[in-house]
Amino acid sequence: MEWLLWAEHVLVSLLLAALVRLAVTEGLQGVLRAVLVGLRYVPGIGELINWIVRTMAAQFAPQLTGGSSSKKDKKPPRVALPKKGLSYDVILEEMKRLQKEKDADPHAGRMFAYVYTLKEDDASKVQKEAVDMFMERTGLGDDHDRFVQEVYQSFLHTNALNPLLFPALRRFEIETVSMVASFLHGDDQVVGSLTSGGTESILMAVKAYRDRARKLYPQITQPEMVAPITIHPAFEKAAAYFCVKMVHVPVGPDFRADVTAMEQAITGNTILLCASAPQYAHGIVDPIPEVSAMALRRGLPLHVDACFGGFMLPWIEKLGYPVPTFDFRNPGVTSMSADIHKYGYGVKGASVVLYQSTDYWRYQMFSCSTWPGGIFGSCSMAGSRPGGNIAAAWAVLKAMGEDGYMKTAREVMETTQFMISNVKNIPGLCILGEPHMTAFAIGSRGINILALADEMESKGWRMERTQNPNGLHCSIMPSHTNVRDKFVEDLTAAAEYVKIHNTSSEEGASMAYGLASKIPDKGLVDDFLKEIYMEFYSKC
Repeated sequence: MEWLLWAEHVLVSLLLAALVRLAVTEGLQGVLRAVLVGLRYVPGIGELINWIVRTMAAQFAPQLTGGSSSKKDKKPPRVALPKKGLSYDVILEEMKRLQKEKDADPHAGRMFAYVYTLKEDDASKVQKEAVDMFMERTGLGDDHDRFVQEVYQSFLHTNALNPLLFPALRRFEIETVSMVASFLHGDDQVVGSLTSGGTESILMAVKAYRDRARKLYPQITQPEMVAPITIHPAFEKAAAYFCVKMVHVPVGPDFRADVTAMEQAITGNTILLCASAPQYAHGIVDPIPEVSAMALRRGLPLHVDACFGGFMLPWIEKLGYPVPTFDFRNPGVTSMSADIHKYGYGVKGASVVLYQSTDYWRYQMFSCSTWPGGIFGSCSMAGSRPGGNIAAAWAVLKAMGEDGYMKTAREVMETTQFMISNVKNIPGLCILGEPHMTAFAIGSRGINILALADEMESKGWRMERTQNPNGLHCSIMPSHTNVRDKFVEDLTAAAEYVKIHNTSSEEGASMAYGLASKIPDKGLVDDFLKEIYMEFYSKC
């Protein structure tokens, strides 16, 4: 025991020496800062300090936003998606009222940051015309598109970086998150943020779990996440950006995640499990309930990527189609992502990332209190965030309502089922797996599927090629309803042509896929793709 006393004396002496040195170099303020930082890592005291910080923030924030700091007003009420969509005029009137009453005027000349605009001149008119010209058409009709354009234009020169300057945007974001959480069966504790798209939502989730692991499990220095091979490449991007190792596991013959393989891939460095609802390539939902149960058993968070299906699966489930339970009804699901600019029929880019509670969401936040330009905080990857995207997202959800989404889902699913059943009847073709929603992949039963893609493109169709196995991906939109017969007609003729002529030649994208499949070193393929993209964006 004597050596323990000596060790204690040595440690205390070293600590005192360090504090004395700090007092000499930085003064009493430096000593107090070091002591406070050190206390945060003492069990019990750190939790107390965090509680005090959160309590003070909850009391101080309403003073900045003009709200109440009473406990009953601490959390805004849950806003559900309307059962029946509101009229465009009612929504526009409400938005204009909020903008006029609450938001700073970017053209009044009283702001010194956040918004950089021209006076209303020819250049600004050209900018607005360009937005209208290249804004994506949703396929829901001209009235819907004009409504979305008007909302977007009304908030074109607003910026959600500072939530105090444009309170209307802050309300739109809070309520949009709430509406999405409501139909994904999140409770009142579910929180989240709007992002620029599915990739940013996924980046933010992975960043949050990485930072959470750094805080709670500092012994993990080489974090890993486990996901099926069909997970979206945005997770690979997040792994590269945030130094988290991606551990892929195979899928079964049904193209769904192999839960046993996922559990076997877990190590002491695993910080996150990932699954899809559905995975993009084949439109198939992973076995989320089984993955959720495994996540709970292993004490790991689970992110469900519903960027593709978050705005379609809830409605087709209500229509009676078989859909695995994929959302927050699974207790092991700690976060989800869902894209408004896909089947939410909003403008690009708009997505939502949701967390089971603030216990996870807080690790998404970024702050910098030492910048000479002022105190800086941000809730997502971007700093400046276009207000038009946020306003349009809120407006679209209010306008569509549950009835609008149900109506569109019914029509698009009927078109999907029509196309699937007809593809199955074409000799030499099949459907890969059993799709769960408005997307599917066409596979081959003896013909060159990549040559088939080339033949279809010669007929004016833009085909999406998949690999491992080769296939043709089809995401069905409202606009496909009017051309579904022509698609089946052309696909039948193209398959017959490829089969009769024994066509195996591949051109363009098909040639690239064919070559890629034959190169064993995929690192070379990755390097080639990067060079191709540099060529794309360096020359017109």
